[in-house]
Amino acid sequence: MPRDLIALDITRTRVRALLGRRDGRLLKVQRVCVTDVPDDLDASDAEAMGKWVSQQLRDAGFPRARTTIALARQHVGLKRLTLPTTDPAELPQMTRLAMQRQLPFDAETAAIDFLPVAATETSTTVLAVAVPQDILDQALRIAKAARLPVDRVSLRGMGSALLLKHLGEKTHQSILAVDVLNDAIEFCVIDEGTVRFSRSAELARQDDGTFLPDAVITETRRTWMSYRIGEDSSDVRHVVIVGDAALGEKVAEPLSKMLKVDAEVLEHHPLVKTNGHEMTRVWPLAGLLLESSHGGETIDFANPRKEPDVAAAKRKRVFFAASLALLVVMGTWTLGKRDLDALERRADEMESRLAQLLPERARYERDNFKRVHIELWKSTKPDWLEHLAFLTTLKPDAERVVLDGWNANASISNVEFNRRSREWSAPGQFNIVINGEAIDRATADMLRDGLVRTAVYATSSTGADTAGGRRLPYGFTYRLTTADSVPIDGEDDDESRDGGGESS
Repeated sequence: MPRDLIALDITRTRVRALLGRRDGRLLKVQRVCVTDVPDDLDASDAEAMGKWVSQQLRDAGFPRARTTIALARQHVGLKRLTLPTTDPAELPQMTRLAMQRQLPFDAETAAIDFLPVAATETSTTVLAVAVPQDILDQALRIAKAARLPVDRVSLRGMGSALLLKHLGEKTHQSILAVDVLNDAIEFCVIDEGTVRFSRSAELARQDDGTFLPDAVITETRRTWMSYRIGEDSSDVRHVVIVGDAALGEKVAEPLSKMLKVDAEVLEHHPLVKTNGHEMTRVWPLAGLLLESSHGGETIDFANPRKEPDVAAAKRKRVFFAASLALLVVMGTWTLGKRDLDALERRADEMESRLAQLLPERARYERDNFKRVHIELWKSTKPDWLEHLAFLTTLKPDAERVVLDGWNANASISNVEFNRRSREWSAPGQFNIVINGEAIDRATADMLRDGLVRTAVYATSSTGADTAGGRRLPYGFTYRLTTADSVPIDGEDDDESRDGGGESS
């Protein structure tokens, strides 16, 4: 699940913060805060500084979230070292020894971390960075006073490197990143997504508080000369300004002419959805939040890489043996308890789910009963034509019997439900009254006998047969009752069978 992340950059004069949320390989910017430190606030007082930062973030709508702290290049020593080993276990100690000989500050207490950037059959090239312990401690104390949980502490320029590594076709070129801060300027040469060279310098301000474009051009020229005299320098093909946009627009063209390469101000990036937020001063912070989502190794001064503990393997074997013995003794009980707890949780979940579904099931059954009820009512449709056709098969020839007329109706008492069998039924009967005349009493009796014998109808006479028909001598009227919507031919040998028989 995506979670909120904060990148925080604190200097003596300004605080920059970015709140973002990673979505796969993308970063969605939620909040941006850039504010100057008050003149009356002592930046060296970590407690006061932390409380002030916390208040600024709350005012800007920042929640409390995991925080990446960015350190400026001016506080950090950075070297690209080629070490005579390919064993990853030897790299931490060799990197520390090499850095201790080259750092301008006390390397004994410095926090040193590195990134492997290239390897051959006999050597490994690393990008080593070091920060004085007091600078690191100050940053952590400020974060603690601001009540911000620290995820890692890294170099601000690493964010620029990540962004420029994913900048389309320019990715395959050496790029000079120019980051104008509040009181300084940082330069990074990014080659194939890694920092090859980095430098920082302080900037003078004009009377109105803005930067001097000439100062940026001058420091860029100094940086370029310092970089070109290096042994492993590569040709820079592009300049990207990731700092102050207004100043960047003023210096982009002069820098392009001076270095004879294309120069541009970073305004958008394919991996960052800005959501309308102004990003000119916080692009590197966005890059820092994206680092861990792109699968590469990262710099973390709070948890630098360390040489392996040689005795750890033996301790692990002893601990493993003791743990195995304990598992043998308690294994059965642990597994049984785990399964029991799982079953109890499952039972609780099922009971809760059942309580939620019971009303829904009741509604379903009620609606289903209504549906079946309606369908049974609609399905009770006797086929009167089939009954009429069936009756004509029982009648003697037309010279002996004449049917004057018939009257039919359906009588459905109710729709019933049998709780035991869980079945529905619509008991009822269909009534047919036929009137006719016969040539003699025997013929009329023959017709009635045929009606009585069939299993389809229960037959009754409405009165005594009498002589005096209009066309034939003997008139008759019979009432037929059945439960079959369609007559089924056959004789009922058992007079007690339902639907058959005679009554007078």
